[in-house]
Amino acid sequence: MDTKHLPEKDSTTPTGWKEWLNSRTGCYSLLRGALDEPIPGGARWAYIFGSGLLYLFLSQVITGVFLALYYVPSSDHAHTTVAYISKVVSSGLFLRSLHAYGATAIVILLFLHISQTLLYGSYKGRREMLWLSGCFLLALMLGMAFTGYLLPWDKQAYFASAVGTNIITEIPVIGSPLQELLRGGSQMGTLTISRFFVLHAFVLPGLLIAFIGAHLFFVSQSGPGGTYQ
Repeated sequence: MDTKHLPEKDSTTPTGWKEWLNSRTGCYSLLRGALDEPIPGGARWAYIFGSGLLYLFLSQVITGVFLALYYVPSSDHAHTTVAYISKVVSSGLFLRSLHAYGATAIVILLFLHISQTLLYGSYKGRREMLWLSGCFLLALMLGMAFTGYLLPWDKQAYFASAVGTNIITEIPVIGSPLQELLRGGSQMGTLTISRFFVLHAFVLPGLLIAFIGAHLFFVSQSGPGGTYQ
């Protein structure tokens, strides 16, 4: 049999069990389509903000899962368990620091990303849905930062969250009921921590994953920043 005219396999073509998995799920084809997308002007530092945000979000999810294994959302145990994570758990302080500094880095990178979008005019053309999904992601990420700030349950977290929930009362009509819903009553306590923890660990991350998926889909539909279709 003459094999000279047979097409050679690309080095990136999956083989063995990877080929079987790709034939059943198409995962490698999807990854190739997402990662091998041509970028106008080639790779540049100007394109790192979106990928950096995705990397930081994944880092927050991973470190947050490990922290949640030890955290107890109650007014009696929250601060104690955070201290236990930092002082007793192996690499606990390192993981907590990654999570805390990662939250700050995400907020900074978000505003840099939005500033770049406004400066470059990347919201123009057929990119309205991309821009709107990004705005929702900004609001959700700020919500993650706000709800996570209370969880250590120290004086700084308590008073900062008290001020934040007091500001909510300035919203007409629904302000006071919304504050009571978040706090679980008129005063801050175990119900407040529990509700903030549920929002921080379950509700907001679920919404973030959904909107990140939508945001990436709109990027694939409208093309990289700076190209208008």
